[in-house]
Amino acid sequence: MTTGSPSHPPLATAAASAPRRSILLSAYAVSPERGSEPGLGWQVATRLARYHDVTVLCSPEVEGDDYRGEISAYAREHGAVAGLTFHYVEPPWLSRWLQRPGGSPLRPLYYVGYAAWQRAAYREACRLHARVGFDLAHQFNLSGYREPGYLWRLGLPFVWGPIGGASNIPWSCFAGFPPRERLFYGARNLVNRLHMHAGPTSRRCRRAAAVARSHGLIWGISADDCRMVNTCWRCPAEAMLETGAAVQPAARVRTYDGRRPLRLVWSGVHIGRKALPVLLEALARLEADPANPAVELVVLGEGPQTPRWQALARRLGVAECVTWAGRLPRDQAMAYVAEADLFVHTSLLEGTPHAVIEALSLGVPVLCHDACGMGAAVDARCGGKVALRDADTSVQGFARWVGRLARDPAELQQLSRGALARADELSWDRKVEQIVAGYATLLGSTTKCEART
Repeated sequence: MTTGSPSHPPLATAAASAPRRSILLSAYAVSPERGSEPGLGWQVATRLARYHDVTVLCSPEVEGDDYRGEISAYAREHGAVAGLTFHYVEPPWLSRWLQRPGGSPLRPLYYVGYAAWQRAAYREACRLHARVGFDLAHQFNLSGYREPGYLWRLGLPFVWGPIGGASNIPWSCFAGFPPRERLFYGARNLVNRLHMHAGPTSRRCRRAAAVARSHGLIWGISADDCRMVNTCWRCPAEAMLETGAAVQPAARVRTYDGRRPLRLVWSGVHIGRKALPVLLEALARLEADPANPAVELVVLGEGPQTPRWQALARRLGVAECVTWAGRLPRDQAMAYVAEADLFVHTSLLEGTPHAVIEALSLGVPVLCHDACGMGAAVDARCGGKVALRDADTSVQGFARWVGRLARDPAELQQLSRGALARADELSWDRKVEQIVAGYATLLGSTTKCEART
């Protein structure tokens, strides 16, 4: 079935020199109404169809969510988009059993169910390829490296990614975690190493990477992901963030003058790996020196650690400068971010947090750890980064950056301009231009291809 026209404006420039080709895109989760992986699938697939004839292999529903119904509703409202076809692969019984909604005790076997869907998708891909004759296969989402799918077996130029999941939380950062998270992320660190280097997952990833090495391409989200591809699978990898920035009507250059308190905003689920205590302790160090400028912090979100973190703020003596806004509708949360001078992201483990991209698109500089996708998204033009080594290094680094920017309005304003420029570089349209350019390199194209509008 063909789907509705995307609601974004046409691209300003053609992405690459390439004739229209027939592309097979494996995107397990796709929806026009959602963020995260389903939103990623939708944003990229609809834009790719401007350049190529794209067939998307996807699941009609994931964990009870009716993605096929959401795509159909969008198509009825907006009409069809030329060159885009969704081919739905029904989840086999193993997928339905192991990928139940909610807190199923089978949740640790999620990827087993996902692999079963990938096998079914490959069988459909073989039938479609015999009829259509695709020029290139792209294993797209989910973005975790543990599941390369099977499209690399088709004998076509093969693209995989962007993939993530290689980063681990340093063991020295576990001290502030509640016991359950300490156990979970400790086990994840160990299993992650096993998946990279040994076992069935590693062997299949190596085979997929071998195909990409001979006539293909792998994109990695972060430096850790690219390093894993290089060292574990002996394959080159190019960097690409998995998410993109959208145009924000409220975007503007910050106008902090140094005479009022510096406004910080933090957003996330209140769990251990989000590491808000790093920022609270950093504020306590700033408060200890009366020479430092005043700072205000708005904390968005809630979770099991909320009472503990509020108690910590009181114990550290910073409770008066912290506003706990709670979990809010997206537009209200974005309003807080739009009024901030600096978005602070203390998380220890992420892909590419969409909250970081949204802050940049509003012109809000970002302060984060130099790790995972946020470390790749933020550069010296649009924010500050702190080495992820241990808790004390993090606290010192965040305190130093906040104090520095509170004392230097001119630098903060320059970073705000850089945030808007960086958001443009990370836009969905630019991302698809990069993907199309990668396709063109693999397919050896020389003819100009104009984007369909």
